[in-house]
Amino acid sequence: MRHLFPVVASAVFATLLWPAVPVVGGQRSEHNPHWAQWRGPDGQGIATGTYQDTWSDTEHVAWKTEIPGRGHSSPIVWGNRIFLTTSLEGKHVPGRTAPDHLGFDMRPGYLNPDSTAVDYDYALQVLAVDATTGKILWRDTSYDGPMYDNRHRMNTYASASVVTDGTMVYASFEAHGFYAYTVDGELKWQVDLGHVAKAGLGPGTSPVLYKSLVILQVDQEMGAESRIIAFDRQTGAEVWRAERNNRRSWATPVLVSSGSGASARVDLVASGAEAVVAYDPDTGRERWRTEGTRSHPIPSFVQSHGLVFASAGNGAKVLLALRPDATDDASRIAWRYNKGTAYVTSPIAVGHYLYVFSDSGITTCLDARTGEIVYVGGRVPVPATFRASAVSFDDKILMTSEDGDTFVLRAGPTHDILRTNSLNEPIWASPALANGTIYIRGEKHLFAIK
Repeated sequence: MRHLFPVVASAVFATLLWPAVPVVGGQRSEHNPHWAQWRGPDGQGIATGTYQDTWSDTEHVAWKTEIPGRGHSSPIVWGNRIFLTTSLEGKHVPGRTAPDHLGFDMRPGYLNPDSTAVDYDYALQVLAVDATTGKILWRDTSYDGPMYDNRHRMNTYASASVVTDGTMVYASFEAHGFYAYTVDGELKWQVDLGHVAKAGLGPGTSPVLYKSLVILQVDQEMGAESRIIAFDRQTGAEVWRAERNNRRSWATPVLVSSGSGASARVDLVASGAEAVVAYDPDTGRERWRTEGTRSHPIPSFVQSHGLVFASAGNGAKVLLALRPDATDDASRIAWRYNKGTAYVTSPIAVGHYLYVFSDSGITTCLDARTGEIVYVGGRVPVPATFRASAVSFDDKILMTSEDGDTFVLRAGPTHDILRTNSLNEPIWASPALANGTIYIRGEKHLFAIK
């Protein structure tokens, strides 16, 4: 069942497509006007311009809006609109069981001890919020019914972030469909992705845009039926499909440019436990592969100084610096580091430095070019656990904990926590920064910090 809440006037839509660039002191602001995908411009978590770096639950909060249900998807911003997904628990259906999960236990009905059961219906929704006022402009139920698989107790069924080009919004709910909406909330097309199981741990991979395509990595279980699929943005027609032998992953693929002149190209690089693989984003043809992350591929890629960094931290601690333009597999790995990586949170690269965070926020700073250790063991001032990925602006790095504290780390060769800002609400989603405002999704509210 689908429920479409009222949409805004078409005049606002025109403003959305061509958002005004803020003017500060007679000069054009350097703020990025959009945060159009997971981790913002180029998927790297880096914002341009200066943002507020001090706040509390009462200070510098321009507005806060209650978001129904639960979701860990990050706010996605285009001009004056913010897009989110959420999941609302419905009726209890006793006796419903998830599929058997290969690699854990073959007993029928076995439940991973870290997972919840699938004995509730859920409504999976896409929302649009006015970026200036916090008003919910529209809310549509993409799917309403039973869940195919269970999820990790700390995950949600709405953890993949949407992606937008300012005209359309694309939302993945994996086993419960892939959906394309106009920015006004009209459903244009939907695609059935089939059964998607990830060991009962739930969804997390976000779609990416390339030319006329929207591309989605759909890895599952022990590699059976894993694939990357490219769809036509306008129609939802499948353009290409690359079958994969990689088991379940949650990392979002990244577009990487390399070479110059006639040798210039763009690779779609996808993480995996067995292998990191690069594809031609126009055709899906495999271009190169190298060793994988071994443990769960959850953190997203980072790019810096011509290198691409893949990491994982569930069990094995792995950080690989890869050369996308290497001419042979033997020289693909530029350097590696096997400490300090996180289970969920992604690294971030600022200037010459690559910052890697553990689950408890212990920071390691490496020279992105060489892998040389700059410092290790940087700690936040209070015990914390992190699931949100760091973002950066103006040589500051924002590390947001599950407790709702954002620690402002000075980017540079020494570890320096400048201040701690608390919203007094648990946070799992990564912040978004656009048009001079920081948008933070808490457990129950969306906050605008300005």
